Amino acid sequence: MDRLGHNNRYNIIGGLLGTFVASSAGYLGTYLKVLGGNDFHFALLNAFPSMIAVLVLIPGAIIIDSTKNKLRTTLLICFLSRAFFLLYALVPFLPREFHAISLVALMGLRNAPEAVWGIGYQSLMADVFPIDKLNSIIGSRNRFNSILTIGATFILGMFLTLNESFPIDIILLYKILFIFTFVVGVIEIIQYKNFAFEANPPQRSEHLGKKLLGIIKTLPEHPKYIKYCSTVIIFYLGWQMAWPLYNLYQLDVLNANAAWVGYLNITSTIVQFLTINMWMKLADKLGSRVILGVCMSLMALSPFVYALSSTLPMLLAMQLIIGSGMSGATTLLFNELICVSPEKNRTLYISLFTCLTQITSSFMPFIGTYIKGTFSIHMALYISSAIRFLGAGIFLWAFRKERQCQDQE
Repeated sequence: MDRLGHNNRYNIIGGLLGTFVASSAGYLGTYLKVLGGNDFHFALLNAFPSMIAVLVLIPGAIIIDSTKNKLRTTLLICFLSRAFFLLYALVPFLPREFHAISLVALMGLRNAPEAVWGIGYQSLMADVFPIDKLNSIIGSRNRFNSILTIGATFILGMFLTLNESFPIDIILLYKILFIFTFVVGVIEIIQYKNFAFEANPPQRSEHLGKKLLGIIKTLPEHPKYIKYCSTVIIFYLGWQMAWPLYNLYQLDVLNANAAWVGYLNITSTIVQFLTINMWMKLADKLGSRVILGVCMSLMALSPFVYALSSTLPMLLAMQLIIGSGMSGATTLLFNELICVSPEKNRTLYISLFTCLTQITSSFMPFIGTYIKGTFSIHMALYISSAIRFLGAGIFLWAFRKERQCQDQE
């Protein structure tokens, strides 16, 4: 098997196992509800991890770029992230009054290694695979991930509602799930260890402040990167604002249980699976940026659709709209960021943008819940939708005359 095929195989297997970890983490919202979480906890659930990420992204990027073995360092950071699932399982052993806030605190702290793992993985993809192959490679990986997400979400949803049919403690079910998730995460890391590639030599380590200042000074030399960051961040504002609102709408307004949360996620994932190949083909034919703008516009419909849904079956049907643009947007946002980031210090440039999105996500969820409390959850969802549409429009306008990016600057 050639090196490209070898790496693609292990990237897909690792991605599948990582998808299970993500599917398990998707039930932390229902876990928080079981532990007595309120509106404040749900807003903090989305905001606090971002606050933590802001503190670690830049130092983490410098550590990854300056390490002698980028792959080993990145996977060690991934292990630290997966180990937090064991701590989630221990939360119920604390006094009841500390359950909800402790879970939120652990989720925030976990985002330190998780955020650095995210940019480390992005940087690895640029080293392991040719830039012009990323659309097809990441698109293929995401298609397989979508299949597993459907199965994992359904099975986990059924598992976490066993207490409704049998005399089983719901807390025990969550403990079992999180311990098993940790084991899966370890196996995930083993897959990525099989990557075969010629690693770029480590960059000379510099003082954090000096390194960051040097990168900031070079920003005017990379107008595409600046344009990407300044336009896409508007979309992120609307995206992040609705994060706690989705959970609150499902659990409080429509009274969803873990099984229904699973059904909603499964339906959205099925649509993503059915559309990802179409989006990647259109991106290759018409240009990634045009299709990214279209997918962002479709995602802008999501909060609007939520606000219109008055029953769980209705919201389930509406997932056909909500999920249609998600697969294309997430994949193309990932690939486009790699594309516009300069090759030298790419990890740090990626982390700068990620840090920017983490700063906004540290307060946008609170804005969403504030508008919900002041007016209504429907008003908050409508505003989130409008901001997303605005971001998609500005992105398309800003890049209207740009030639398609196929390689790094």
